[in-house]
Amino acid sequence: MLNFKYTLARLAVAAAMVGACAQAAAMPIYHVDIDTASLGTGPAFLDLYFMALDGAPAATATVWNLSGALAGAPDLTGAVTSGTSGLFTFSNAAGGGDLVQGIQLGGKFGFDVTFTMAPGDTGTTFGWALFDMVRYLGADGDLGDLFLQPDAPAGKQVLVSAPAGQLGSVTVPEPSTAALVLAAMLALLAWRAPAARRR
Repeated sequence: MLNFKYTLARLAVAAAMVGACAQAAAMPIYHVDIDTASLGTGPAFLDLYFMALDGAPAATATVWNLSGALAGAPDLTGAVTSGTSGLFTFSNAAGGGDLVQGIQLGGKFGFDVTFTMAPGDTGTTFGWALFDMVRYLGADGDLGDLFLQPDAPAGKQVLVSAPAGQLGSVTVPEPSTAALVLAAMLALLAWRAPAARRR
């Protein structure tokens, strides 16, 4: 009976991990880094936006881990809401939404973003830019964009537009990383089970 319980527990954990890894592989998390050291110091704004073309299928962008020298609470307009623990959810309904966050230049900023999208053949854009009271900073417009293409093959539904200039980068965890984590966890469970039975 004891062995059955441990086997059942291991199977439940493995199933949960496989499901989590499959979900992560289906819609990856994109991490964006922005380095403002070359822009001097002083106040500025970081703009994150989610905008749909006419007829785009329903889509959302979820942003979290917004980090850096942030100044005050962000200003949210359009179809974007603030959740708990710094979680922001954008919708492309009614054209989309904007998040404008006051910042202090001179350091590094970052955030994570993931998407959901319904099937269709019209895209939505998630972009980010820096500006002050007079002009865009680092580029004449967006520093980077993620283009949602719901009609593209699986794994290619988000097109990463290289960040303008040398101010930032976009990284995506490799699917093999999730597989390695799963394999390591399963090996750990298999190794711990005999020790637990001896107690």
